[in-house]
Amino acid sequence: MAWTYSDTLATARDQLRLRIGDTDTNDPLLSDETLDALLTAKSGDVALTAVDSVRAIIAKLGREFDRSAVGVGGSRSQKVQHFHDLLSQLTKEARLSTGVVVGGLSSSRKQTIESDSDFIRPSFRIGGGDVSSQGPDDRVRWF
Repeated sequence: MAWTYSDTLATARDQLRLRIGDTDTNDPLLSDETLDALLTAKSGDVALTAVDSVRAIIAKLGREFDRSAVGVGGSRSQKVQHFHDLLSQLTKEARLSTGVVVGGLSSSRKQTIESDSDFIRPSFRIGGGDVSSQGPDDRVRWF
């Protein structure tokens, strides 16, 4: 099980380690092999892989228990809470990084469709529910 990290952030694995806070050679959290497998599963997307990596760290730390000794205290639950908070943040960032794709028509495509006599027109239109305020039916309002 190998563990490497470089401050140059030349590789996706190094960028991932920085995002998840796994940069301490004395306290490695996930192996190179694990991170490489997670990166492959997410097509190299560091933001999405960071979410899965933190989930793996939480699962690993969750198996351990809190310890304390005379004069020295160490809390795994605090570490787990930190990674839960990090997971929440990374999940939000991953959603933003994927972006939203909105389809639409270019003006020329719209004109082509409108001139096509075989194109089935939608049964609704902008303003289709509007009611004119003429005559005795002006009491009817469409919202």
